[in-house]
Amino acid sequence: MSQRIAYFDNSKAILILLVVGGHLVTPFIADSRLLYSFYHVIFIFHMPAFIFLTGYFTRKASGTKYYWKIFTTFLLPYILFQVVYAIYYTNLYEKPFQIEFLTPRWAMWFLLCIAAYKLLAPIILKSKTSLLLTFSITAGLIVGYFDIERFLSLDRLFVFLPFFVLGVVMGRSEKPIRLPYMKWIAPVVLGGLFLLFYLYRIEGLTDLLYGTYVYESNLGLLVRLGYYVGTAFVMFMFFSIIPKTPIVITPIGSRTFAIYLFHGFIIKWFLEQQSAEVISTLWGIPFIAIFTLTIAMILSLPFFSKLLAFDRWLPSPEKLNFSKR
Repeated sequence: MSQRIAYFDNSKAILILLVVGGHLVTPFIADSRLLYSFYHVIFIFHMPAFIFLTGYFTRKASGTKYYWKIFTTFLLPYILFQVVYAIYYTNLYEKPFQIEFLTPRWAMWFLLCIAAYKLLAPIILKSKTSLLLTFSITAGLIVGYFDIERFLSLDRLFVFLPFFVLGVVMGRSEKPIRLPYMKWIAPVVLGGLFLLFYLYRIEGLTDLLYGTYVYESNLGLLVRLGYYVGTAFVMFMFFSIIPKTPIVITPIGSRTFAIYLFHGFIIKWFLEQQSAEVISTLWGIPFIAIFTLTIAMILSLPFFSKLLAFDRWLPSPEKLNFSKR
């Protein structure tokens, strides 16, 4: 495995572990300052970083195969998992069965956003950098004036668009994202943020980091602008401390998509068990680390990735025979 591949797999492996760990502690952040702080520090950058990497590797966007890949990789799984989660929630929470294709369930918003970004990629790749960044940031700022109420996750789509655009801009020129000088200040800044969130509960912080923050005044626009600057800064600090050579968890980074889609079934089930209370005890931190790693290792097995290989199961457009008129 080359250093470059190992570096990006390391980045994605750590990010997906933070995603799983963050979802695991969500119900307990209101009662634990430690978990509250951990949760909000990782939510500053982990999903923007994933979206940035998606943009970074989006360098060609044309042809039937490209659009077919978008459908089989993102849109078809979204439709299927919306149905599966509806069934799962009905049984787990004893709720009425209800399918909502226009309202993404839980983590499914990510699929819609990435599909939309990929569909926009042909335009983005041909546009000027200054125009791209200006438009994407402006769209992310303006959407905060509208209460979209989760409809197609349009709020998150526009809020996180600048990170995808930034990834595309840096990716097409293959600029490095590991900035050596930032690794020395990363512990100080991340530690400072952790201490800040530990000492103070900031109103509206969760919605701001989720990308669902609706402005109460024009001050909200400045808050989101500050979020963009701060998140980009923290994101590049994260990338700067990632090892360049293979580590124990490197293989996990090559199958993060399967982990992302399937871990919710395990997390949701576990949180309904009485044993989940261990998270709020003194044993919580080691338990979270071990349980998170276990879930990721299991779901990174090739079997789960093969289940999502819809492009291999379905005939490609080129293989379909259409009758001549």
